[in-house]
Parts: sequence; structure tokens; C-alpha cells
Amino acid sequence: MGHGADAAVDEQLRQAERRLRTYSQGAEGERLVAQALGFLERYGWVALHDVHWPGRPKANIDHIAVGPGGIVVIDAKNWTGDVVVRDGVLRQNGYSRERETTSAATATSAVASRVAAMHRSAVVPVLCLVAQDVEPVVLGQTTVVGRSGLAAHLVSLPVRLTAYEVADVARFLASDLGGPRSPEVLTSADLATQTLARAGFTVTTPVAPRRVPGRSRATSTVRQQGPRTRTSAPTSTRRGKRQRVGPLLLRLTLGIALVLSLPYSLPWLAETVGPVLGSLVVPEVPTQQPTEQP
Repeated sequence: MGHGADAAVDEQLRQAERRLRTYSQGAEGERLVAQALGFLERYGWVALHDVHWPGRPKANIDHIAVGPGGIVVIDAKNWTGDVVVRDGVLRQNGYSRERETTSAATATSAVASRVAAMHRSAVVPVLCLVAQDVEPVVLGQTTVVGRSGLAAHLVSLPVRLTAYEVADVARFLASDLGGPRSPEVLTSADLATQTLARAGFTVTTPVAPRRVPGRSRATSTVRQQGPRTRTSAPTSTRRGKRQRVGPLLLRLTLGIALVLSLPYSLPWLAETVGPVLGSLVVPEVPTQQPTEQP
């Protein structure tokens, strides 16, 4: 019993040591990558470190580099052993690391949802291998590159942002992803609302009509399924009333229209119908008085 408990404690200690070693390696790798990004300031790049992952409060993004070549989301991996790209797959000691390249692309999509629509296509993922010299290679959506070639790769990217846009985007991401809370992933509608708000427009959200308390949808459904109590006239009686009222309303409408149009119709009737009626009147032929014979 005591030996088993000691073995369990030893295993827990070994796991804690492995986690600490992994954390230390990761922290050292992030420091080295941050140092490499520092050399890019002279080329107009701004680097952000250890920022929030939008939509994932317990996760972080190692680095985001904003420069003329775009917005680069960088995941640093300080792996040991044999790390190679073989047959289009990143492998460490023979094991596939495709999940890591996909994760970098997912983080990039989350960051892209926070920037303006015009800059979304400029957000790209990079997985940086700290301890391996690997030439830039694109795997899926993610570019894998060694730390020694990271700066050269970013400088070689085609120009996507002006100096003003670099400063504006970097300032926004530093505030948006560097705050006390992790922001949410924005949809296109949310992004449009945020853009209008930043431009000074007031955006209001339509309020849904309030439902009457106690009248739930389920309750109304149950009531419809139960027996119906007739509180109004029978259907046949209502139909008869509608049939009688319909012609009456039609005649009333026509009468009102005739009365309203009569003042405008009289001149036309006098000019058009008058001559016709006049032609129908038979002229009176004067009778000839008989002459007396002398």
C-alpha cells in the first residue's frame, strides 16, 4: 500500500517536472523569437507579444508582427529532436505535427475577425521553429520557417500595408488583444457595427417585442390542441354578413366617387353630350296657313 502511494507521488512529480521543462522551453523559444522580431523595427515592423487569442480566454498568441508585408500571426515552437517537413507534413521525431499548423491557421482567422475587412486578407499564419533551420515552406495555410530565417521571410513579403495602416492596425491590436479580457470572435455584422462606431456613427440595435409574461409558446400550442369554446357567431352567420356588407360598401364607394367627380364632369358633359342631344331634337316645321281664294 505504501509502495503504491510512493509510486503515484513519484509519477506526479515527474509529470510536474515535464510540464515545467516544457513551459521553460516554450518561454525561452518565445523570447528568442521576440528577439528576432526586434531587428525588424528598422524596416517598419511592429511586434506584439503574448496577446489574447480571440474567443479563447485560456489561450494566448505568441507573437503578432504588423508591417508592410501584412499582419503575421506567429506561433513559436521550441521543439527538440528531428523536426523535418516530409511529403507535405511537418513531423517531429516521426510524429505528425499537422495539428500545430492547423492551430496556427485557426488563431490567424480569429485575429482576422477583429481587424477591418479591408485588412483581413493581409493576416497570415507562420509557425516558427526555434531550434531548427528550416527554409520557408507553406503547409496548407501556414508557412513553416526556422527562427534564423524568420526576419528575412517577413521582409520579403509583398507590400500590403502603408506606414499609416501599420501604425493604426498595431495600435488597435495592442489595445484590443492586450486588454484584461480576451475579446470575442467577430462576425461580419459585428465588424460592420464596430467600424461604424469607430467612425463616430451611432448604431442602435432593434429591440425585439416583449412577450406577455405567462404566455409562452408551449402554452399557446397546448391551448390550440384542447377543445375550442365558441365565443363568436357561427361561421355561416359571419360569412352571410360579409356577403351582405360587401355589395353595400361597393355601392357606397361608387356613390361617393360620383358625387366628388360631378363638379369636374359637368363641363365635359356640356361640351360632349350637349351637341349629341341637340342633334336628336326634331326641328319644328312651321305650318303653312291656307290661303283664301279670292
